[in-house]
Amino acid sequence: MNQLLKSLTASALALITTAALASPAYLITHNRTNVESNAYVAGVPSPHPTKANSDGKVSWLAVRVACYNHTENGICKAVIKMATNTPNPIELGVVSMNIESGDITPKALTGNGYTMTVNGLGEATLTKN
Repeated sequence: MNQLLKSLTASALALITTAALASPAYLITHNRTNVESNAYVAGVPSPHPTKANSDGKVSWLAVRVACYNHTENGICKAVIKMATNTPNPIELGVVSMNIESGDITPKALTGNGYTMTVNGLGEATLTKN
């Protein structure tokens, strides 16, 4: 009986640890600007741009698929662009995403009149300066 209790406790602890270290379910973008935004991995735009003044939500599995064969040590780089639905998109900058944890770096990125602030794992807010 004591062995069964130890086994159940160890299993529960392993499950909790795995859940705590798991990647986020979604990549969430809060676009607080008047222009559309999008991320480009290896020059390819996401099929899910975030419309102006809206929140975008993309399955983390889709992020992993986009980053497939474009990671180094579990890190996927993406170019963030603004006004992507115009003839002249504006490059904000490059971010690195840890595919396993959802950690996005740098935590703040400013360029060409826009700022991206990381709110948490797999979540960021875009604003106009």
